[in-house]
Amino acid sequence: MFLPAKNLAKKRYLWYLLFMSIIKFGTDGWRARMGHDFSFKNVRIFAQAYANFLQKKKSRDIKIIVNYDTRFLSRRFAEEASKILSLNGIHAYIPNRDVPLAPMALAILQDKLDGGIMFTASFNKPIYNGIKVFTHRGVSALPSMTQQIEAEIEKIQDTFHFNPQYAANELISDIEVKEGYMKYLEHIIDFASIRDSGMQIIVDNLYGTSREYLDYVLMENGIDIVNIHNFPYSSTETIISECTETSLRDLSRLVVERGAHIGLATDIDGDRFGIIDSKGRFLSSNVIMPPLIEYLIRARKMTGGIVKSASTTNNIRRVAEYYLREVYTTPVGFKYLANMLATKDAFIAVESSNGASLNRKITIKDGILFNLLVTEMLAYYKLDMDYILDNFYTRFPRMYDIESAVKKNERTIMKFNELATRKNFDFPGFHLKKIEYIDGIKFIFTDAWLLVRHSGTSDLIRIYAESTVAKNTKQLIKAGRALIE
Repeated sequence: MFLPAKNLAKKRYLWYLLFMSIIKFGTDGWRARMGHDFSFKNVRIFAQAYANFLQKKKSRDIKIIVNYDTRFLSRRFAEEASKILSLNGIHAYIPNRDVPLAPMALAILQDKLDGGIMFTASFNKPIYNGIKVFTHRGVSALPSMTQQIEAEIEKIQDTFHFNPQYAANELISDIEVKEGYMKYLEHIIDFASIRDSGMQIIVDNLYGTSREYLDYVLMENGIDIVNIHNFPYSSTETIISECTETSLRDLSRLVVERGAHIGLATDIDGDRFGIIDSKGRFLSSNVIMPPLIEYLIRARKMTGGIVKSASTTNNIRRVAEYYLREVYTTPVGFKYLANMLATKDAFIAVESSNGASLNRKITIKDGILFNLLVTEMLAYYKLDMDYILDNFYTRFPRMYDIESAVKKNERTIMKFNELATRKNFDFPGFHLKKIEYIDGIKFIFTDAWLLVRHSGTSDLIRIYAESTVAKNTKQLIKAGRALIE
């Protein structure tokens, strides 16, 4: 078939992008379509490259946990990776069922493992799978580490040949992770307060790894709950296992029908939380985290600063300033927040996509823990969520945030790259105070901001805006799109 020169150039460019994306780590791991880039062959190549990387750091007695979510074939991928690791003399520990990320991270610390990998594609559609890499500290690997793994992949991907003879299966073992994590939660959460409040709670596990974790710990503490989507189901296209308003429609409807006080949800690997209030409304991280942080400071007396990503609500900064707390801002991606949390005098880290962590043993984001903390806050104040938010807004202005996205192509990437060297910007009706380059380009205005950045998890350029006036937020999003479209 004949293609015009312009279309041919575009096709070559798209093939170039596709080739460059194979086993490349983004904001939160490597993700690709199963049966395409995410194949058993590429998983084996990754596992061998990871083994080579580990052996350069430590010559023997290397111990790794290999975890997986409820996606189709995730367990099989984990088994294949474990076989490659074992053939390299590395001890691979596989949980006997899918496990959320936070219990996995705690197991790395408690069992003094050298790191771990998790087969998950987080919020991507079921056709995708992926790999997240964790260090011996139980946190996501920074680019300085994943780039070394990528370098090992480049060395072997053209010559790697797999011989399906597993002579070292004795190095593959089961590992128990649940009990230690449940004790960890008992030390943090005031379950008695939740139980005594008489709250009606509905838990949506979204077919993910948090079933028998979030629901179990509540029931074990004598708290009545209703459970939905509490079994693994990897083939659904109707509900993507992510904590968004769209994915939590079933939970929202049931909360209203049952007259429940709160609905709690986690995504497929358990690291994000989802809150539905008594009126069935989805409360994003940017809405619920500022009052929760104030609760943790005032009622729980937690000390230290606050870590936030560049895309997270400015109301967190306002709370921090009011209580004389330091704020540390990072690029988007929880690996950056976890690293900052571990190195600064901070008690909490928050991202805009419903992820947060306390500076306890586990410093990765923990959807189970933060569902419980929000529930505890509701029980403590003995009030409905409306009152808590309205009271908060009397001291801190309400912020309206919007996120949009533009597909990456030759034109949008070129225009995005031009922003870094551009000197003058004009935003009619807004007073531009400064520009930050922590992650992409962020324009700071009076009572508003606009962020334009490359997504590290999808083929998109993301645009975020926030303002104290809803129509101003829409105007900023429009201006942001105009910068790159």
